[in-house]
Amino acid sequence: MMTPALTALQGRAVVRFVASFVAWLAGFAIVFEFSRDAWVNLYMVPLTRLARLALVLFGLPARIVETEAATAFCLLQVEGIVYRVTFECTGIFALFLCMACILAFPTQRQIRFQGLALVIPAFLAYSVMRLIILGLVAHWSPQHIDLFHLYIMVVANVGFVLALWLYWLQSAVEARLP
Repeated sequence: MMTPALTALQGRAVVRFVASFVAWLAGFAIVFEFSRDAWVNLYMVPLTRLARLALVLFGLPARIVETEAATAFCLLQVEGIVYRVTFECTGIFALFLCMACILAFPTQRQIRFQGLALVIPAFLAYSVMRLIILGLVAHWSPQHIDLFHLYIMVVANVGFVLALWLYWLQSAVEARLP
């Protein structure tokens, strides 16, 4: 889908956008690698706890079996199925992609910050929802858990990143185009 904001990117602006995107993404990767333990405690564990709470509210017996920063994963048990919740499960890398797209796009700084203010809470909610959906699938249709985890949720990640970024482009960036 070509939006007016994307159409306005031509020539060197495209090269600058791609180079800036790669730089932001590399920066996120470096910061993440050097602060992995902090991300466990500030991102993964709270998301896992929120998902567990929501599953319990849905009436499912869910509990967190283990959360250690040194292991870089949480174990979430829903009925008889134990999930190893890793960073990939939380959507943090998709969040980094979306943030890099926003920060790299050639627009005013204030509009970029508005984009971050949109995507960060949206991704937190989406990440919790992903874990809840997997817990509900484990309850209602455990034989389909691999299908949901490996295929449907991966496609959902891509769709969610694109939808958020395009929404931001249309609502914030294009509103300020001449």
